[in-house]
Amino acid sequence: MATQYSEEIPINHFEQAEQKIHSTFEKIIRIATERKDQLLVQLFDIKQDYLRKENTRKKQFAELEKMIRQLMETSIQQNDIVKLQEDQIKNWKKEQQKYEIETPIQIPFFNTEGLDSLLEQLEKLGSIQDIAVPYRNKTEPIRRIGKPGSEKGELNCPLGLALDGDKIYIADTNNNRIQIFSTEGKFIQEFGKGELDTPWGIALYKEWVFISDWGLDAIFKFSKTNYKLIKSVKESVNVPLGLTTDTNGEVLVADYYNNRIVIFSSDLEYIREIGKDKLRKPNDVKINNNNIFVADNNEINNIHIFSKSGDLLKSFITLEKGRGFIFLCFDLYNNIIISDYFGKSINIFTEDGQLIHKIKCNYPTGIIVNNNFDIICVSLSDKVINIY
Repeated sequence: MATQYSEEIPINHFEQAEQKIHSTFEKIIRIATERKDQLLVQLFDIKQDYLRKENTRKKQFAELEKMIRQLMETSIQQNDIVKLQEDQIKNWKKEQQKYEIETPIQIPFFNTEGLDSLLEQLEKLGSIQDIAVPYRNKTEPIRRIGKPGSEKGELNCPLGLALDGDKIYIADTNNNRIQIFSTEGKFIQEFGKGELDTPWGIALYKEWVFISDWGLDAIFKFSKTNYKLIKSVKESVNVPLGLTTDTNGEVLVADYYNNRIVIFSSDLEYIREIGKDKLRKPNDVKINNNNIFVADNNEINNIHIFSKSGDLLKSFITLEKGRGFIFLCFDLYNNIIISDYFGKSINIFTEDGQLIHKIKCNYPTGIIVNNNFDIICVSLSDKVINIY
């Protein structure tokens, strides 16, 4: 969060900027009284540092944002925060005077855009949500789609998934095709037979369907209107696995044996690569909140977060049984849903990497979640699509 300084900042500017910051601290502290003592102590420590130190302000605000996200895990209603705001603002004058007496440094002017964005998000939700609630009762599939075999509507080594409204696209790998089902389980269409060999990943963008084929070392582009092949590129990747599309149509591909993410245009022209010196065996790639998330299936077994420019921002989440990352996706709360292949489970983590729920699934592969928090996941061993 940006901090700007001025040698002469009028007190009224200080009040306007600092009032919201200080009231936010107080609101969060009041709400946190029902939570663990550790979080409460941390919040008070941050407040005290805020009153006394200038050179650690940026770090403190980052910690505050993190704790706001942690507090979203509780069931405290937003109106409880709003109700406290008026009383806390009344105490601001007294705190300001104390600050001016105890702090022999120039008054800072803060940009509150980051906090405003968080509060705006809370207002849109209508309350502070318990982000684990949608998953707590999910233990067994409510529906299974497909069955083992090679006929239409049957599956053999199903892998990647994509969701388009009420249509589910599935890479029917050993049947060398893509199949489309309704979310109710009705077979709709198949395509790619004769062009595809061993399809793995699927990504949709506008009127196109992009397919990675690890056996052919190729990326394919099909029309979503008539499912005719438009273009393919080969030998630019070595065992391409998961792939995704950006909002501008760029196609990001997990290039497994080249230890990188390759970025193509929507016309499958090579643009650039990222992660070459950071990745070892990338299985899947997704974009969330303008960052690139990569599931790296190696002995370290991390989720890596890259910026759009390719800078490694963070590596986190290690599965208990080692190698096992296959596919990942995100829900509306920015939770990370991961298919843990060797752990035979679907794992739901917060965006900070805290495990909030686990669902048993026999060797899960492709995974997606819709806006109703229905998890759609492939069971490789059962050769079906499970909906939880």
